[in-house]
Amino acid sequence: MTVANSLPRLLQDFFRIHLVARRNLSQHTVCAYRDTLVLLLRFAAARAARNVAALDLDCLDSTTIFAFLEDLETTRGNAIRTRNARLAAIHSFFRYVAVEEPASAALCQAVLGIPIKRGVRAAVTCLAREEISSLLNTPDCSRPDGRRDAALFWFLYNTGARAQEVVDVRLPAVRFNAPAQVRLLGKGRKERLCPLWPETIERLRHMLRDRQSDEKSGEFLFLSATGHPLTRFGLRFIVRRCVAQAAQSYPELANKPISPHTFRHSTALHLLQSGVDLNVVRSWLGHSSIETTHAYMEIDMEMKRAALAATAPQTDYIQPSWRQPDILVWLETL
Repeated sequence: MTVANSLPRLLQDFFRIHLVARRNLSQHTVCAYRDTLVLLLRFAAARAARNVAALDLDCLDSTTIFAFLEDLETTRGNAIRTRNARLAAIHSFFRYVAVEEPASAALCQAVLGIPIKRGVRAAVTCLAREEISSLLNTPDCSRPDGRRDAALFWFLYNTGARAQEVVDVRLPAVRFNAPAQVRLLGKGRKERLCPLWPETIERLRHMLRDRQSDEKSGEFLFLSATGHPLTRFGLRFIVRRCVAQAAQSYPELANKPISPHTFRHSTALHLLQSGVDLNVVRSWLGHSSIETTHAYMEIDMEMKRAALAATAPQTDYIQPSWRQPDILVWLETL
């Protein structure tokens, strides 16, 4: 048996001491862990028919965790990727518990033994250069909101930044004078510098003039129509709206699942196609492992194979002479 009243203390220390003070994880990661454990505690309380405050570690055994993960997929409709992310947060908590509460070592070992679930890896959507060009030219630059959208799209394609990285950028992180660049804060609180094209800087300056913002102010780079910092959901909405507009003149876009992350995939592929070194692309995108970047090379190779197959001349197959039925005739020619 585990110590009955240790769960509240362990939860508080896990967040305040372990995640924040010791590991200095980002606010987004801490919030993701919090959401997972809140869902787990509510599920365990309903399963045990007791109040959340009355739960102890024994209520969070491997059987309950398995049932929780199944409920995520069946009841809440979560994808396998989300299910695995929830499990990773649970594993992190129980690794901490195993150290802080040795009496619960057996329970922790059983939970930590729950494997990550394998799933079908979705194909990465990359846009051709013509499709990217159509999206970049879609916003109506005669209007302030259109100039904002144009600056946003150029920034997405230029940097290949993740959605959260884009909405987190503040003006002091952007260098508008040569050499123009932006400082991005990525996963794992890792900073990286990304160069900015003159076209991107020009559109950013148009956007800032519209809202009368000083380039040296501390406000967020991208704002919503109401003047508040743009969120990931607002960014996704803008992309979907412009994709719908661009699809009217470029129908192929209507059949593709395009999100802000699609710009990132397209940037990576186009850099590789332009001959940029793989390590440079890895640094450009902020990948922790070059294997992640290498996946884009595999995508490019598949495109080349498909193009080769499509353009290969179609000729009738001619049976080799040595496969002719009269083998004696062939032997006499030797």
